[in-house]
Amino acid sequence: MEQFRIVNVTSEPTYMKTYEFENFELTKWRLFIGKYWSISIYASILYVLFIFSTKFLMRNREPFRLTGILTTWNIVLAVFSIVAFLRTLPEFLHVLTSENGFHNSVCQWTSHNTATAFWSWLLLLSKMIELGDTVFVVLRKQNLLFLHWYHHVTTLLSWWVMYEAYEPNQLWYVVMNSFIHGLMYSYYAIKALGLKVPRNCAMMITFLQLAQMFFGIVVNVYALNLMYYQDRESECQRGYFGLKVSFGIYVTYFILFAHFFYTSYFKGSKKSGKKVKSVKQQ
Repeated sequence: MEQFRIVNVTSEPTYMKTYEFENFELTKWRLFIGKYWSISIYASILYVLFIFSTKFLMRNREPFRLTGILTTWNIVLAVFSIVAFLRTLPEFLHVLTSENGFHNSVCQWTSHNTATAFWSWLLLLSKMIELGDTVFVVLRKQNLLFLHWYHHVTTLLSWWVMYEAYEPNQLWYVVMNSFIHGLMYSYYAIKALGLKVPRNCAMMITFLQLAQMFFGIVVNVYALNLMYYQDRESECQRGYFGLKVSFGIYVTYFILFAHFFYTSYFKGSKKSGKKVKSVKQQ
């Protein structure tokens, strides 16, 4: 692990209002998660064992409907994701529109506030809670895609293992993730209520997920080029460990989501009567 870098936060940014409950001891929690990041490994192992054993036990049983619980679950996660997006977006826009904005958003913590730090931390914790998505999939006997559980496990592990390093590009990840999840869980809440949703909505969400993975690769290519090929490592507060983790995650995500996008909306559409499956829920 690279050298621990102190990231200073302010409770009085000029570009947004922060609230008292958002005051956050960033260094304390970075060190805590860094010390106990292995919790995410144990959670992932239990998650995989649980979902596949439950799937096995459900093989001769009737599927559960769980309409009310599923609707509530999706609404809660949708509201949380939307609020997290709205609270982290101002800093992201402030950094991007400042001098050397893109570079700073990838390589430098030039501005960071307590609200962004607080909601980023909650998003980290939410990756543990979101494992519950798969419980609904297996209890309702829906198709459990490899992309679904692989995405849950690797997102949880990567966010936890990288939290102590707290690299600047995290701002890209939290904004993109909360935005996509706000749309996605809203879509699933509407579907859980039994309302019809145009097929293009699902296609748009998957396309945005694919775009998210593309931009995740772009910000890491920029940092890699600066640090390795131009030998300007001092200008970028990134570590090679973080680059390896990010590339491993986002490249595989891009490939898997591209394959899912093609088979679901193009190849799959040629077969009459074939229903499109969602990445997380149906």
